[in-house]
Amino acid sequence: MARSTCATVCFVVATILGPAVLVFLAISFSTDHWIDFTVNRSKLNTRTYTDDAQKLQIAKWTHTRNRGIFRECYPGNDTKFFELPQHPDDPIIDGYCYYVELAIPKGTDGFSTEYFSRLHLTRCHLAFYVVALFFFVLAYLFGLVLCCRRLTWVANTAGFFAYLAGFSTAAAIAFFHGAEYLERNKITNTDPIKGEFYLNWGTDVQNYTDRSYGYSYILGWVGMVLAAITATFYCIAGCYISGERYEELEKTHPLEYMDRTYHVMAPPMTGYPMERGYPMVLEAPHMDYYANYPRYEDRRVLPAISYPEPSYSWS
Repeated sequence: MARSTCATVCFVVATILGPAVLVFLAISFSTDHWIDFTVNRSKLNTRTYTDDAQKLQIAKWTHTRNRGIFRECYPGNDTKFFELPQHPDDPIIDGYCYYVELAIPKGTDGFSTEYFSRLHLTRCHLAFYVVALFFFVLAYLFGLVLCCRRLTWVANTAGFFAYLAGFSTAAAIAFFHGAEYLERNKITNTDPIKGEFYLNWGTDVQNYTDRSYGYSYILGWVGMVLAAITATFYCIAGCYISGERYEELEKTHPLEYMDRTYHVMAPPMTGYPMERGYPMVLEAPHMDYYANYPRYEDRRVLPAISYPEPSYSWS
């Protein structure tokens, strides 16, 4: 079978991009730098924060930290609150991190709708990222099959799953922004475990806290774009592979794809037999079908129609 160079190039490029997409999505999923908070504690009023046991929750949001899908970490050296007794539902992870809240904590029955909406959006962020990784692993497996079996449906299936992975990643990022917007602009409740949200921080803490997106967030966008590009290459390869099969069939079955004659089974109209010149080549089964018709020169001459001179003149 003739092989299209464009098809080969497309699925080879897609196969090369596949591991890169998986690496970017996996790093973005597992690292803790979706959003970074940098707090200039030297400019804060000393009355704003303290590290004693009664002000433990306040101390958390007045320290530099970075947050991922699973954890929120405090890498600084001034985090004395780690040495104090911790909430039983919020244990310390790896010495300087806490889990991101995904379960509904106790004592929040009367909290606002925005608080619970943020919690559900955070869950959707995690869920859609898992779905994105699952779909792209499937896409890459179909891409590996395509290297051995050049089939159109395999290429299209790989492209379909890669597109689903890109869409799921974009949806996960959208849910992340939705949760972030509610946390920053709508929620006024005090979380019984995590403490205050942005609107309750105080003016000085808000002014001296810089918020920025980290490399985990950037890698998520890069992975989403590369997943869409990979899907496009798979689909283009599928189109070229389909063309390869049609070209091969035209060579092996020319009468089915390149027949110059048209076999019309309908009988001729009464009094007007068909010309023997159509179809152009009288071969079986056409020869038997038209054998009983008279030759063109022997057909009955149709009567001539004459018209009288007009009874009026324009002159």
